[in-house]
Amino acid sequence: MSEKKIKDIMISLENFLTVTPSDSFEKIVTIFNKAIGSAGATGTDQTTLLVYDNNSLTGLIRISDLLEAIEPQFLKGNGYRGWTVGSEWQIPVFWEGLFTERTREALDNKTAQDILHPVQYTVEADDPLIKAVYGITRHTVNILPVEEDGRTVGMIRSQEIFHEISNLVATDETQVYALNKFIEAGKNDGWVLNSAKGN
Repeated sequence: MSEKKIKDIMISLENFLTVTPSDSFEKIVTIFNKAIGSAGATGTDQTTLLVYDNNSLTGLIRISDLLEAIEPQFLKGNGYRGWTVGSEWQIPVFWEGLFTERTREALDNKTAQDILHPVQYTVEADDPLIKAVYGITRHTVNILPVEEDGRTVGMIRSQEIFHEISNLVATDETQVYALNKFIEAGKNDGWVLNSAKGN
């Protein structure tokens, strides 16, 4: 049996929500919030927004990009809000209310263009899966655009690639436990000590 190609497991663009580069931080958060809240929406990816500019995919926004948008910026560079920050200030300083302050600053100042993760690597629909593995690991992302005839036709995610790995490797014989069941099984088998009995 021959290996699948990227086009065989890619996710259609219809399963992703989109924004434009000028869309506000508020709109992005609202879209994520609605998508996550309606997890029953069949097939919709709730973890990634596609940023389109003139019908061209220019970047992706993940929830981690929202977190980076509110990350304290005073540690990046030699100044913060007009204050000169010496090089000796190496340890982050956090205070109560900073989270709300940074979120409000992002709300007032950030757009999709400011926080998007630019497309750095793409794969072709007819490429072998190993090329997607390379792109995902090399660029430390979980998703890559798939192109065909010069246009984006889908996305390939790490979870679909993992599913293919599991088809080759996993068996139904492997027992899987939640932590409490794992500990209980270990006690029954004698390789987890029971502190209640003083062992």
